Order: sequence, then C-alpha cells, then structure tokens
Amino acid sequence: MIGNKEMYKQIIDEMIPLHKWWGISLEEIEEGYAKIKIPFRKEFIGDPRIQSIHGGIIATALDSAGGAAGITTLQSAEDTLSTIDMRVDYLQRGRPEDFYVESKITRSGNRIIVTSMWAYHNNKSDLIAEGKGVYNVRRKNKL
Repeated sequence: MIGNKEMYKQIIDEMIPLHKWWGISLEEIEEGYAKIKIPFRKEFIGDPRIQSIHGGIIATALDSAGGAAGITTLQSAEDTLSTIDMRVDYLQRGRPEDFYVESKITRSGNRIIVTSMWAYHNNKSDLIAEGKGVYNVRRKNKL
C-alpha cells in the first residue's frame, strides 16, 4: 500500500469527478479491500413505478469499489489501473436509499487484479448485487 488512509480518501472522495458528483465516500480501506458509501440521489431511479435504483448506477458503484481496492496494490504514483471486464448479478431491486459496496481482491498479479464486490443497503444479508471485476495494472517503476 503506497499511501495512507487519508490519501486514499482524498483520491476516492475528491479527485474522481464522478465520485465527487455522486457524493461517494470511502468508509474503509486496507490493502486489497475497500468499502464505499453511495448516498441516494433521486437521479439514480431507473424505474419510477417501483422507485428502484438503475442497474447502471449499481454496476458503476461496484466498479468504483473494485478500483478502490485495486489502487491499494499500486507501487508508485505513476502506476495506472483500468477496468478490463466486469460481471454483475442483480439479486434484488435497489431501494431509494443509501447503499454500500465492498470489494476484496481475490487475485493480484503483475498485470491483472481480480476483485469480488458486494452492493447492499444495510448489511451483507441485504444484498442488492454482487460482481466480479478484472483490472489491468500498468506499473511504471518495477521494484
């Protein structure tokens, strides 16, 4: 982990324009793990008849958490991380309220990181969706 928790919080909360606009906040981070909070916004509604959160919002939040876990493996400020592939299983509708996403790295290699992600409202027994993300890592300065 190249940085401290305050540095990661600044990156996740303030430096990524989409995160700042959504109001995403980093709740927890450690090497290979991140938890973010997504505060509900009325613009997140995908089906106004049942007031459910749009699936694209949920998928984007999963990807954001996967990337947050992934940046904990970077070795320098010049290293980059980008999404290669992602799979999402929607388990129940997202209600019009705040939700959380946790991500844990399941494999970290020289060029590829794989994460598992979970989106939920109050706790993991209230799962909205789960996903798997694959990320490309480009390390500028190999140690």
